[in-house]
Amino acid sequence: MNNSLIYGFAILSITYNCTNVNSQDFAANATAQDSVYVMPTHFSDDLVRDDALYTSLIRVDKQHDDDYVLSVQMNLKKDAHFVSPNAQRAFSGKFTIVLDEPGKIQALGTLIEKPLSIEELDQREGLVNWVRKSTNYRQKLKILSGENFEVRGHVQFTIEPRCTLEKIPFLLSQKDGKLSLKLEGC
Repeated sequence: MNNSLIYGFAILSITYNCTNVNSQDFAANATAQDSVYVMPTHFSDDLVRDDALYTSLIRVDKQHDDDYVLSVQMNLKKDAHFVSPNAQRAFSGKFTIVLDEPGKIQALGTLIEKPLSIEELDQREGLVNWVRKSTNYRQKLKILSGENFEVRGHVQFTIEPRCTLEKIPFLLSQKDGKLSLKLEGC
């Protein structure tokens, strides 16, 4: 079983920029030097975005009655980095999760970052919390509506050194009391 897992990891790579991950798929990088194991996904609504500088895996999990957790796993490649949501100054490209309809679903508390970024002195920007290694984010969500709905959202950040604003769109869809994650655009 472990050999199959290792061989499967070595063979598979994401070839599309945005893709739904099926239950037996992996997200893996093309080179061993940059390779970050994303973990096999066993849920049909996990979303993976593979870019030259990062791979993101987004998922939603039920915690209690109407409480869920939206998780974003950011795996960085090739010395890529971005500004942490914990940075003290107002940066336009800080990592953030945006939900469009707060009347149906609401973010609770702050975005949790693991491992925590460390503030450092940047020659151009001053003190900055750069995220320079693979990091997981968790945002608690509260469902406010018992009706079926779809709420648009996106993960947003500026990826360096390319200096581009990245938006990873998604839909949170509630149908018959079950919240799921779907790909929005691409």
